[in-house]
Amino acid sequence: MSGKDSWRRFLEAEQRELWARREGKLARLLMIALPEESKDELERMVEEDRRRAEEGLVELKQGDEVFYKHIGELTVEDMPARMEAETERAAWLTERTRKVIETIRDWPR
Repeated sequence: MSGKDSWRRFLEAEQRELWARREGKLARLLMIALPEESKDELERMVEEDRRRAEEGLVELKQGDEVFYKHIGELTVEDMPARMEAETERAAWLTERTRKVIETIRDWPR
């Protein structure tokens, strides 16, 4: 596979992710608040994520710095920062989902 093909596939995947975020993907993932979480804060996160997706913004991360860039302005050089942001987000969602499952198991029947 050529570099151009890889880049095209990367951008197509980013477009699909933007569409999913616009359609409320994060809202579905955060529909159950953990005891230590604020429902208002979760709703704010969901709305902010949806707004950024509607604007075509993707998250990038380099070390401790988080920033956003329009998908049309991404370059090949942005791929590591984009992957770092997505990896961190996936890890957070995975850990949160584990906690939600534990919380549900502990609910009184």
